Amino acid sequence: MLNLHERLGVYQQMAEDALRNVFSEKNFPLYGLMKYQMGWIDEAGNEGGPDANLSRLHASLALMACEAIGGDLKAALPAAVSVELLNQFVQVHTDIQEGSQDRHGRSSLWWVYGPAQAINVGDGFHAMARMSLMQYPRGLETNEQTLRALDILDSASLRMLEGLHQELVYQERVDISTDAYMKMARGKIGALMGCALELGALCGGATDREREVIRNVGEEVGVAFQVQEDLQMIWGNPLSGKRKGSDLLNKKKGYPIIYALEKAAISVKREIGTMFFKRVLDSEDLDQLLKILDKLDVKNVVESKIDELCSSAVSQLTEVSKVDVLPLKSLFTWLALRGK
Repeated sequence: MLNLHERLGVYQQMAEDALRNVFSEKNFPLYGLMKYQMGWIDEAGNEGGPDANLSRLHASLALMACEAIGGDLKAALPAAVSVELLNQFVQVHTDIQEGSQDRHGRSSLWWVYGPAQAINVGDGFHAMARMSLMQYPRGLETNEQTLRALDILDSASLRMLEGLHQELVYQERVDISTDAYMKMARGKIGALMGCALELGALCGGATDREREVIRNVGEEVGVAFQVQEDLQMIWGNPLSGKRKGSDLLNKKKGYPIIYALEKAAISVKREIGTMFFKRVLDSEDLDQLLKILDKLDVKNVVESKIDELCSSAVSQLTEVSKVDVLPLKSLFTWLALRGK
């Protein structure tokens, strides 16, 4: 029996081969930029990769869900390709919105080719994500199933964009509750993870109720994933490449800051608010923020929240009796421990 690492390796390789096949005969210059984003070529167009950091997590989730429900992995490849391309669409646009100059240890797409071309690339990924479900019908053998798959994908896309919109709005405010932040994260990150699992389950022959449960589980894990990213944004993590204080100096507020603003005394809230109303934070501000968060024991609170979210996701799987939940449980445990 394969362990989690070996399973993910199988899923990743299958997804990688299918993704490369989609681009194999696309020679128009736009697709060269897409291949750069995928990690297959460098700025000069030389072959390489994929980068070790490109785990194709969303594609792997689709394949894992299909196998867990008892389906044929090959039947889920269109869905795996689709959600991975949609994830690339989000990454490209998010890098532009946040002004991120790096992704996975190298220059982000917009920083190399400019924001205008990056927008074209992102929109191209979105179009190809939808086309994947229509051009590769194996596993989605009827028009009804194909339309259902497209509805799942488009609904997740819209919820994801709603979440991204709210995240940008929240960066200009200091009165956001942790509940509101969780709802935003469920859309921004959870919607696509839930979509990946639901599409894989659909390709595996899941019932409507089974798909609903599996989607909800994915969304819960997505929230945990976002909170964990927020934790690493402040305290860093050498394993994931997150540097201490990364993004925070650009006044990006995550769950730890939202929690502190919600729970701290009025005087401390004013102090944090004053920092975030500055045009740019400096290293002294970061040091002071870390001291405030340490006094409130925020890191332990956040880690407990991650564990709680993943435990909740695992418990929901008991509602789906025919699903082989062991691989999914192992994955969620890995996500909960990632970076600790």
